[in-house]
Amino acid sequence: MNKLWTFVRTKFLTRKFLTFGIFGVVNTLIHMAIYYVAFNQFQLGEFTSNTFAFICASVFSYFANALFTFKPTHKNAAQFGAVMMVFFIRLLLSNGLTVLFSYIAQVWFLIDYSVESIYTLIAPMMASALLIPIAFFALGYVFKKTDVQT
Repeated sequence: MNKLWTFVRTKFLTRKFLTFGIFGVVNTLIHMAIYYVAFNQFQLGEFTSNTFAFICASVFSYFANALFTFKPTHKNAAQFGAVMMVFFIRLLLSNGLTVLFSYIAQVWFLIDYSVESIYTLIAPMMASALLIPIAFFALGYVFKKTDVQT
């Protein structure tokens, strides 16, 4: 139990993770707002709405985390590309989880999206929450490895 507490304290109860968490909340709000409009106003479908929202939120996230969380000394195109690759992998996972959670919400829990459109946010919110810790470690690694002068 002591090892677990040490791990949590040294990896998650840090200024860096809390800053990442704050931007994660803002990122999620951006994602949810764009997803909500795309899905409910433009009726683009879950996959397309989530993809568009994810891309917009990811670009915000790169700049916010580069400036305030991971603070690399050197920012370059290779770093941006590597971070976007992490986001692309996260996008694939997020889309799959969003569709899965949407199915579970509608079929298992009988949540009717037509009753209240805010219910459409349940699935992408759950997917995002599940992927946040994974993204923190992946981005930390990528920013560290790509912090080179070109």
